[in-house]
Amino acid sequence: MKFTVSKAALLDKLIPAMGSVSVKNTIRSIEGVLIETRDDGKIEISTYDMNKGFKAYIDAESIEEEGKYIINAQRLLQTVRVLSDEFMTIEVKEDLSCTIKSGRSSFSMQSMKGSEFPSLPELSDERGFEISSSLFRKIISKVINSVSDTERTNINGALIEIEGDRIKAVSCNGVSLSTAEAVCDINSIGKGSEEKINLRLPGHSLSELLKILPDEDGKKVSIFIARKHAVIKMDDIIFFTRTVDGDYIEYERLIPSSQTVFVTLDREALLSALERANLIAEEKIQGSGRGYVKITVKDDKMEFESVSANGKVYDEMDCVHEGDDIEIGFNCRLLISAVKSLEDQNIKITMKSPTQAITLEGAEQNEKEKYFYMVLPVRMNG
Repeated sequence: MKFTVSKAALLDKLIPAMGSVSVKNTIRSIEGVLIETRDDGKIEISTYDMNKGFKAYIDAESIEEEGKYIINAQRLLQTVRVLSDEFMTIEVKEDLSCTIKSGRSSFSMQSMKGSEFPSLPELSDERGFEISSSLFRKIISKVINSVSDTERTNINGALIEIEGDRIKAVSCNGVSLSTAEAVCDINSIGKGSEEKINLRLPGHSLSELLKILPDEDGKKVSIFIARKHAVIKMDDIIFFTRTVDGDYIEYERLIPSSQTVFVTLDREALLSALERANLIAEEKIQGSGRGYVKITVKDDKMEFESVSANGKVYDEMDCVHEGDDIEIGFNCRLLISAVKSLEDQNIKITMKSPTQAITLEGAEQNEKEKYFYMVLPVRMNG
Protein backbone atom coordinates (compact mmCIF):
# COMPACT_ATOMS: atom_id res chain seq x y z
CA MET A 1 0.00 0.00 0.00
CA LYS A 2 1.33 3.42 -0.90
CA PHE A 3 -0.43 6.76 -1.07
CA THR A 4 0.14 10.48 -0.59
CA VAL A 5 -2.23 12.61 1.45
CA SER A 6 -2.45 16.10 2.92
CA LYS A 7 -1.36 16.33 6.55
CA ALA A 8 -4.27 18.68 7.37
CA ALA A 9 -6.83 16.37 5.75
CA LEU A 10 -5.54 13.31 7.60
CA LEU A 11 -5.41 15.08 10.96
CA ASP A 12 -8.92 16.44 10.43
CA LYS A 13 -10.27 12.86 10.44
CA LEU A 14 -7.68 11.10 12.58
CA ILE A 15 -8.17 13.27 15.68
CA PRO A 16 -11.93 12.54 16.10
CA ALA A 17 -11.27 8.88 15.20
CA MET A 18 -9.14 8.55 18.35
CA GLY A 19 -12.25 8.59 20.52
CA SER A 20 -13.10 5.09 19.25
CA VAL A 21 -9.63 3.60 19.72
CA SER A 22 -9.27 1.02 22.45
CA VAL A 23 -6.38 1.33 24.92
CA LYS A 24 -4.81 -1.38 27.09
CA ASN A 25 -6.77 -4.11 25.34
CA THR A 26 -5.75 -7.71 24.78
CA ILE A 27 -6.81 -7.31 21.15
CA ARG A 28 -3.91 -5.37 19.59
CA SER A 29 -5.76 -4.63 16.37
CA ILE A 30 -8.33 -2.34 18.02
CA GLU A 31 -5.53 -0.16 19.36
CA GLY A 32 -4.93 0.76 15.76
CA VAL A 33 -6.56 2.56 12.87
CA LEU A 34 -7.55 0.54 9.82
CA ILE A 35 -6.41 2.31 6.64
CA GLU A 36 -7.71 1.18 3.27
CA THR A 37 -7.35 2.59 -0.24
CA ARG A 38 -10.51 2.87 -2.36
CA ASP A 39 -11.22 2.73 -6.07
CA ASP A 40 -12.66 6.27 -6.02
CA GLY A 41 -9.34 7.85 -5.01
CA LYS A 42 -10.19 8.17 -1.34
CA ILE A 43 -8.57 6.75 1.76
CA GLU A 44 -10.91 5.11 4.28
CA ILE A 45 -9.94 5.09 7.95
CA SER A 46 -11.77 3.15 10.66
CA THR A 47 -11.45 2.77 14.43
CA TYR A 48 -13.53 0.49 16.64
CA ASP A 49 -13.31 -0.26 20.37
CA MET A 50 -16.05 -2.94 20.25
CA ASN A 51 -18.64 -0.51 21.67
CA LYS A 52 -18.40 2.45 19.33
CA GLY A 53 -16.68 3.11 16.05
CA PHE A 54 -15.65 5.82 13.60
CA LYS A 55 -15.26 5.75 9.84
CA ALA A 56 -14.18 8.59 7.55
CA TYR A 57 -13.10 9.20 3.97
CA ILE A 58 -10.15 11.36 2.92
CA ASP A 59 -9.24 12.53 -0.58
CA ALA A 60 -5.81 11.19 -1.48
CA GLU A 61 -3.36 13.25 -3.54
CA SER A 62 -2.34 10.02 -5.22
CA ILE A 63 -2.61 6.25 -4.71
CA GLU A 64 0.34 4.26 -6.09
CA GLU A 65 -0.39 0.88 -4.52
CA GLU A 66 -3.67 -0.33 -3.07
CA GLY A 67 -3.90 -2.05 0.29
CA LYS A 68 -5.52 -2.48 3.68
CA TYR A 69 -3.46 -2.33 6.87
CA ILE A 70 -3.65 -1.46 10.58
CA ILE A 71 -1.31 1.13 12.09
CA ASN A 72 -1.10 1.87 15.81
CA ALA A 73 -3.37 4.90 16.24
CA GLN A 74 -1.43 6.74 18.95
CA ARG A 75 1.88 6.31 17.16
CA LEU A 76 0.40 7.45 13.86
CA LEU A 77 -1.21 10.54 15.38
CA GLN A 78 1.98 11.53 17.22
CA THR A 79 3.98 11.14 14.02
CA VAL A 80 1.62 13.06 11.75
CA ARG A 81 1.40 15.93 14.23
CA VAL A 82 5.16 16.61 14.22
CA LEU A 83 5.59 16.50 10.45
CA SER A 84 6.46 19.89 9.01
CA ASP A 85 5.60 19.42 5.33
CA GLU A 86 2.14 19.90 3.85
CA PHE A 87 1.96 16.40 2.36
CA MET A 88 3.09 12.95 3.44
CA THR A 89 3.48 9.56 1.82
CA ILE A 90 2.53 6.44 3.75
CA GLU A 91 3.90 3.13 2.47
CA VAL A 92 3.34 -0.35 3.90
CA LYS A 93 5.36 -3.24 2.44
CA GLU A 94 4.62 -6.96 2.41
CA ASP A 95 6.77 -7.50 5.51
CA LEU A 96 4.36 -5.09 7.31
CA SER A 97 7.00 -2.40 7.74
CA CYS A 98 5.40 1.05 7.50
CA THR A 99 7.24 4.19 6.43
CA ILE A 100 5.87 7.72 6.65
CA LYS A 101 7.81 10.32 4.65
CA SER A 102 7.27 14.07 4.59
CA GLY A 103 9.83 16.48 3.17
CA ARG A 104 13.19 15.38 4.54
CA SER A 105 11.66 13.50 7.47
CA SER A 106 11.05 9.76 7.56
CA PHE A 107 9.48 7.60 10.30
CA SER A 108 9.29 3.80 10.45
CA MET A 109 6.95 1.57 12.44
CA GLN A 110 5.30 -1.81 12.23
CA SER A 111 1.78 -2.41 10.93
CA MET A 112 -0.67 -5.31 10.95
CA LYS A 113 -2.70 -6.98 8.24
CA GLY A 114 -6.08 -5.36 7.69
CA SER A 115 -7.76 -8.76 7.95
CA GLU A 116 -6.92 -8.79 11.67
CA PHE A 117 -9.24 -5.84 12.33
CA PRO A 118 -12.51 -6.98 13.94
CA SER A 119 -15.55 -7.14 11.69
CA LEU A 120 -17.69 -4.03 12.01
CA PRO A 121 -21.35 -4.60 12.93
CA GLU A 122 -23.95 -4.54 10.21
CA LEU A 123 -25.06 -0.93 10.18
CA SER A 124 -28.58 -0.55 8.84
CA ASP A 125 -29.69 2.75 7.29
CA GLU A 126 -33.30 1.76 6.68
CA ARG A 127 -34.96 3.67 9.52
CA GLY A 128 -34.04 6.97 11.10
CA PHE A 129 -34.30 10.74 10.94
CA GLU A 130 -32.44 13.82 9.74
CA ILE A 131 -32.00 16.87 11.94
CA SER A 132 -29.89 20.02 12.27
CA SER A 133 -26.43 19.00 13.46
CA SER A 134 -26.00 22.07 15.68
CA LEU A 135 -29.39 21.53 17.35
CA PHE A 136 -28.74 17.82 17.94
CA ARG A 137 -25.37 18.73 19.46
CA LYS A 138 -27.02 21.36 21.65
CA ILE A 139 -29.68 18.95 22.90
CA ILE A 140 -27.00 16.45 23.90
CA SER A 141 -24.94 19.14 25.64
CA LYS A 142 -27.94 20.15 27.78
CA VAL A 143 -28.40 16.68 29.30
CA ILE A 144 -24.92 15.17 29.39
CA ASN A 145 -24.30 16.47 32.93
CA SER A 146 -26.84 13.96 34.30
CA VAL A 147 -25.93 10.96 32.14
CA SER A 148 -25.30 7.77 34.09
CA ASP A 149 -23.02 4.92 33.06
CA THR A 150 -24.09 2.80 36.01
CA GLU A 151 -25.06 -0.84 35.66
CA ARG A 152 -28.62 0.16 36.55
CA THR A 153 -29.98 -0.31 33.05
CA ASN A 154 -33.14 1.72 33.67
CA ILE A 155 -31.12 4.95 33.95
CA ASN A 156 -28.03 4.09 31.92
CA GLY A 157 -27.27 6.51 29.08
CA ALA A 158 -29.64 9.17 27.76
CA LEU A 159 -33.08 8.68 26.28
CA ILE A 160 -33.80 10.47 23.00
CA GLU A 161 -37.40 10.67 21.81
CA ILE A 162 -38.49 11.79 18.34
CA GLU A 163 -42.14 12.38 17.54
CA GLY A 164 -43.35 14.56 14.69
CA ASP A 165 -41.42 17.83 14.79
CA ARG A 166 -40.30 17.44 18.42
CA ILE A 167 -37.08 16.03 19.86
CA LYS A 168 -36.58 15.42 23.58
CA ALA A 169 -33.57 14.11 25.48
CA VAL A 170 -33.60 12.91 29.10
CA SER A 171 -30.83 11.82 31.46
CA CYS A 172 -30.86 10.80 35.14
CA ASN A 173 -27.97 9.72 37.36
CA GLY A 174 -29.73 9.26 40.70
CA VAL A 175 -28.91 12.71 42.07
CA SER A 176 -29.95 14.94 39.16
CA LEU A 177 -32.27 14.79 36.17
CA SER A 178 -32.01 16.81 32.95
CA THR A 179 -34.41 17.23 30.06
CA ALA A 180 -34.03 19.20 26.83
CA GLU A 181 -36.80 19.60 24.28
CA ALA A 182 -37.05 21.42 20.96
CA VAL A 183 -39.50 21.88 18.10
CA CYS A 184 -37.63 21.83 14.78
CA ASP A 185 -37.50 20.43 11.25
CA ILE A 186 -37.10 16.65 11.51
CA ASN A 187 -37.14 14.56 8.36
CA SER A 188 -38.04 10.90 8.80
CA ILE A 189 -36.03 8.37 6.82
CA GLY A 190 -37.15 4.93 5.68
CA LYS A 191 -39.68 2.52 7.07
CA GLY A 192 -41.70 3.35 10.17
CA SER A 193 -41.32 7.04 9.44
CA GLU A 194 -44.65 7.83 11.11
CA GLU A 195 -43.76 6.05 14.33
CA LYS A 196 -42.38 7.57 17.49
CA ILE A 197 -38.65 6.85 17.78
CA ASN A 198 -37.03 6.05 21.12
CA LEU A 199 -33.25 5.81 21.21
CA ARG A 200 -30.89 5.29 24.15
CA LEU A 201 -27.26 6.30 23.72
CA PRO A 202 -24.50 5.54 26.27
CA GLY A 203 -22.63 8.38 27.93
CA HIS A 204 -19.25 7.66 26.31
CA SER A 205 -20.84 7.92 22.86
CA LEU A 206 -22.57 11.19 23.70
CA SER A 207 -19.21 12.66 24.76
CA GLU A 208 -17.72 11.68 21.41
CA LEU A 209 -20.67 13.12 19.49
CA LEU A 210 -20.12 16.49 21.18
CA LYS A 211 -16.60 16.46 19.75
CA ILE A 212 -17.45 15.48 16.18
CA LEU A 213 -20.90 16.93 15.42
CA PRO A 214 -20.54 20.10 13.30
CA ASP A 215 -21.77 23.17 15.18
CA GLU A 216 -22.59 25.07 12.00
CA ASP A 217 -25.87 26.51 10.72
CA GLY A 218 -27.28 24.59 7.78
CA LYS A 219 -25.42 21.35 8.50
CA LYS A 220 -27.60 18.24 8.75
CA VAL A 221 -26.93 14.93 10.47
CA SER A 222 -28.69 11.63 9.77
CA ILE A 223 -29.30 9.18 12.63
CA PHE A 224 -30.22 5.60 11.79
CA ILE A 225 -31.45 3.03 14.31
CA ALA A 226 -30.46 -0.61 13.87
CA ARG A 227 -31.31 -3.49 16.21
CA LYS A 228 -28.40 -2.94 18.60
CA HIS A 229 -26.64 0.09 17.13
CA ALA A 230 -27.19 3.69 16.17
CA VAL A 231 -25.44 5.11 13.12
CA ILE A 232 -24.75 8.84 12.82
CA LYS A 233 -23.78 10.11 9.37
CA MET A 234 -22.46 13.59 8.62
CA ASP A 235 -20.69 14.61 5.41
CA ASP A 236 -17.84 12.10 4.95
CA ILE A 237 -17.89 10.83 8.55
CA ILE A 238 -19.79 7.89 10.03
CA PHE A 239 -19.98 7.31 13.79
CA PHE A 240 -21.70 4.25 15.20
CA THR A 241 -22.36 3.05 18.72
CA ARG A 242 -24.06 0.30 20.62
CA THR A 243 -27.38 1.42 22.06
CA VAL A 244 -28.58 0.72 25.59
CA ASP A 245 -31.15 -2.05 25.85
CA GLY A 246 -34.26 -2.01 28.02
CA ASP A 247 -36.89 0.49 29.06
CA TYR A 248 -35.84 3.82 30.49
CA ILE A 249 -37.03 4.90 33.91
CA GLU A 250 -40.47 6.57 34.05
CA TYR A 251 -38.77 9.89 34.67
CA GLU A 252 -41.93 12.00 34.71
CA ARG A 253 -43.03 10.25 37.92
CA LEU A 254 -39.85 11.53 39.61
CA ILE A 255 -40.61 15.20 38.98
CA PRO A 256 -42.22 16.80 42.07
CA SER A 257 -45.66 18.29 41.49
CA SER A 258 -46.55 19.81 44.88
CA GLN A 259 -43.80 22.34 45.56
CA THR A 260 -44.49 25.11 48.08
CA VAL A 261 -41.50 27.44 47.66
CA PHE A 262 -41.12 29.45 44.43
CA VAL A 263 -38.11 31.63 43.65
CA THR A 264 -37.41 33.72 40.55
CA LEU A 265 -33.96 35.28 40.15
CA ASP A 266 -31.30 36.45 37.72
CA ARG A 267 -29.39 33.50 36.25
CA GLU A 268 -26.00 35.22 35.94
CA ALA A 269 -26.15 36.56 39.48
CA LEU A 270 -27.06 33.11 40.82
CA LEU A 271 -24.25 31.47 38.87
CA SER A 272 -21.70 33.97 40.20
CA ALA A 273 -22.86 33.42 43.79
CA LEU A 274 -22.68 29.64 43.44
CA GLU A 275 -19.18 29.77 41.94
CA ARG A 276 -17.98 31.92 44.84
CA ALA A 277 -19.53 29.50 47.34
CA ASN A 278 -17.96 26.59 45.52
CA LEU A 279 -14.46 27.87 46.28
CA ILE A 280 -15.10 26.74 49.85
CA ALA A 281 -17.53 23.88 49.19
CA GLU A 282 -14.99 22.11 46.96
CA GLU A 283 -12.39 22.00 49.72
CA LYS A 284 -12.16 18.68 51.51
CA ILE A 285 -13.23 18.64 55.13
CA GLN A 286 -11.17 16.15 57.09
CA GLY A 287 -13.07 12.91 57.57
CA SER A 288 -16.22 14.01 55.73
CA GLY A 289 -15.31 14.36 52.03
CA ARG A 290 -16.40 17.46 50.18
CA GLY A 291 -18.60 20.11 51.72
CA TYR A 292 -21.86 21.56 50.53
CA VAL A 293 -23.48 24.95 50.09
CA LYS A 294 -26.38 25.84 52.38
CA ILE A 295 -29.03 27.98 50.71
CA THR A 296 -31.49 29.95 52.77
CA VAL A 297 -34.52 31.64 51.21
CA LYS A 298 -36.46 34.14 53.29
CA ASP A 299 -38.30 37.33 52.44
CA ASP A 300 -36.96 38.36 49.01
CA LYS A 301 -33.40 37.23 49.58
CA MET A 302 -31.37 34.09 48.89
CA GLU A 303 -28.36 33.47 51.12
CA PHE A 304 -25.39 31.16 50.42
CA GLU A 305 -23.12 29.70 53.11
CA SER A 306 -20.34 27.15 52.94
CA VAL A 307 -17.76 26.09 55.53
CA SER A 308 -14.56 24.05 55.25
CA ALA A 309 -11.60 23.34 57.49
CA ASN A 310 -9.81 26.31 55.91
CA GLY A 311 -12.49 28.96 55.80
CA LYS A 312 -16.06 29.93 55.14
CA VAL A 313 -18.06 32.03 52.73
CA TYR A 314 -21.29 34.01 52.97
CA ASP A 315 -23.10 35.61 50.05
CA GLU A 316 -26.59 36.82 49.26
CA MET A 317 -28.69 38.10 46.38
CA ASP A 318 -32.13 39.51 45.74
CA CYS A 319 -34.90 37.30 44.41
CA VAL A 320 -38.68 37.13 44.06
CA HIS A 321 -39.90 34.69 46.70
CA GLU A 322 -43.31 33.13 47.18
CA GLY A 323 -44.22 30.58 49.84
CA ASP A 324 -42.41 29.27 52.90
CA ASP A 325 -38.91 30.10 54.09
CA ILE A 326 -36.44 27.26 53.62
CA GLU A 327 -32.89 26.11 54.42
CA ILE A 328 -31.51 23.44 52.10
CA GLY A 329 -28.07 22.01 51.24
CA PHE A 330 -26.60 21.03 47.86
CA ASN A 331 -23.58 19.68 46.11
CA CYS A 332 -22.60 23.02 44.64
CA ARG A 333 -21.17 21.55 41.46
CA LEU A 334 -24.52 19.95 40.55
CA LEU A 335 -26.33 23.25 40.91
CA ILE A 336 -23.72 25.12 38.90
CA SER A 337 -24.01 22.59 36.08
CA ALA A 338 -27.80 22.96 35.94
CA VAL A 339 -27.74 26.77 36.05
CA LYS A 340 -25.08 26.93 33.31
CA SER A 341 -27.25 24.79 31.05
CA LEU A 342 -30.20 27.17 31.28
CA GLU A 343 -30.27 30.08 28.84
CA ASP A 344 -32.92 32.44 30.18
CA GLN A 345 -32.03 35.72 31.84
CA ASN A 346 -34.35 34.85 34.73
CA ILE A 347 -34.88 31.33 36.06
CA LYS A 348 -37.51 29.78 38.29
CA ILE A 349 -36.62 27.43 41.14
CA THR A 350 -39.23 25.41 43.03
CA MET A 351 -38.67 23.67 46.37
CA LYS A 352 -40.63 22.01 49.17
CA SER A 353 -38.40 20.72 51.97
CA PRO A 354 -34.70 20.19 52.81
CA THR A 355 -34.99 16.52 51.80
CA GLN A 356 -36.89 16.78 48.51
CA ALA A 357 -35.66 17.58 45.01
CA ILE A 358 -35.75 21.09 43.59
CA THR A 359 -36.48 21.99 39.97
CA LEU A 360 -34.89 24.68 37.79
CA GLU A 361 -36.20 26.06 34.49
CA GLY A 362 -36.55 29.29 32.56
CA ALA A 363 -38.94 31.81 34.09
CA GLU A 364 -40.51 32.54 30.71
CA GLN A 365 -42.16 29.78 28.70
CA ASN A 366 -40.47 29.07 25.36
CA GLU A 367 -42.43 26.69 23.15
CA LYS A 368 -39.52 26.25 20.72
CA GLU A 369 -36.90 25.11 23.23
CA LYS A 370 -37.35 23.95 26.83
CA TYR A 371 -34.69 22.97 29.35
CA PHE A 372 -35.58 21.53 32.73
CA TYR A 373 -33.40 20.30 35.61
CA MET A 374 -34.01 18.55 38.91
CA VAL A 375 -31.40 18.25 41.66
CA LEU A 376 -31.53 16.30 44.92
CA PRO A 377 -30.34 18.07 48.09
CA VAL A 378 -27.75 16.70 50.52
CA ARG A 379 -28.14 16.07 54.22
CA MET A 380 -26.68 18.97 56.18
CA ASN A 381 -24.70 18.58 59.40
CA GLY A 382 -26.50 19.45 62.59
